[in-house]
Amino acid sequence: MSSKVQINELRLRVPWSQRHQAKRLGEAVAESLADQVSDLGQPRTIASLNTTVHAGCNATTDQMANEIARSIRSHL
Repeated sequence: MSSKVQINELRLRVPWSQRHQAKRLGEAVAESLADQVSDLGQPRTIASLNTTVHAGCNATTDQMANEIARSIRSHL
């Protein structure tokens, strides 16, 4: 079971990214994060977060999203 995740603003710097790829990556981050925070119970708010995630050049959108979500989750 996944939780509801609301991301008001997500800024990503991905060198290869085009608009549709960036949109899909943002959606995948929200989906992955929802799966990862389902055990937290109460709503959490992060006012601001700056994190760096390194992904290999062959990483898929879902792999990158999982890494970004894991980084966000570690701050909750």
